[in-house]
Amino acid sequence: MLIQFPTSPVPQKIQWTIEQPGQANRGEFTGRRRVTLLSAAPRLHAQVTMPPILGEDRVLDWRAFVFDCDGIANKFRLVACERDQVNESNVIVDGAGQFGQTLATRGWSSSGQKLKRGHFITVGEQLLVVRAPVIADGTGRATISVKPYIRVQPADGAAIEVRRPYAVMSMTDPKSGWEAGVGQNYAVTFECEEAF
Repeated sequence: MLIQFPTSPVPQKIQWTIEQPGQANRGEFTGRRRVTLLSAAPRLHAQVTMPPILGEDRVLDWRAFVFDCDGIANKFRLVACERDQVNESNVIVDGAGQFGQTLATRGWSSSGQKLKRGHFITVGEQLLVVRAPVIADGTGRATISVKPYIRVQPADGAAIEVRRPYAVMSMTDPKSGWEAGVGQNYAVTFECEEAF
């Protein structure tokens, strides 16, 4: 089940890491190294640290969120950028059956550069990083080069979040909670992983 991530206060720090499973083999005689990647298996991880939360009234949503997660069972959306990347809101998938590292899109408001290398998009609840500048043509279409692979094929017309992309996450540990200090000084820190 997808639960609501509290909106206030915002995280003080989010440490993102990506796990890319692979196997490295080295030739006994040549010493050459060969790596085989499981290209469809990367997974994002995040360690979320909230700022000090003063007062019980301000920690209530976070306390309820910890319980709503039901350990590792439920999911939530963790926004991956600190502010709007662009002012676009109607970008959609242009054609069914897309898979791999490129995504045809339509619905851009005008022609020109829309996203930069390193920006994020969310499609089919997958957070993807943009690998090259995204240039829309005069019809509002653009092809986005992404990484990691598109692992769940989005439907034609599916929405693409380009303004405030997010990752769908769940807790990594069935035990989670908060810290309560003197004077109703609360601390909330947790680790989560991609779970779309």
